[in-house]
Amino acid sequence: MRAHWPTVSSIVRISRYREHVRQGQTVKTETETIYLISSLNSPDPKYVLQLNRDHWKIEIMHRDKDVLLGEDRYTNRSGHAPRNIFTLTSAARTLLKRIAKSPTRAIEIVQDNREKAVRLISDQAATTFL
Repeated sequence: MRAHWPTVSSIVRISRYREHVRQGQTVKTETETIYLISSLNSPDPKYVLQLNRDHWKIEIMHRDKDVLLGEDRYTNRSGHAPRNIFTLTSAARTLLKRIAKSPTRAIEIVQDNREKAVRLISDQAATTFL
């Protein structure tokens, strides 16, 4: 096995506990065990957890932009198009987050009412995209 993965120095097991909450009520709980393969020698558990959390912060952003906003389906890859699409999907995600914590929920709230969308976005205190 070592010959196939010469840089593997450690395998880390993480157990996750997740609650699915709807309208303030827990509707489902899950426990999951995952394994991380690492080149770190004797990694500090807190450090590994922070690396894992940082990874998922990035992944959730990409999930929102791809699954909800279809970023990966855009086919124009020439000139400034990729950067413009990135900017537009980032702006859309920011606006949706102003309406609700979940971009999916934000879309549900405003999908049939353009005036409501504009009102919810413009009523927020923040006026710049970060």
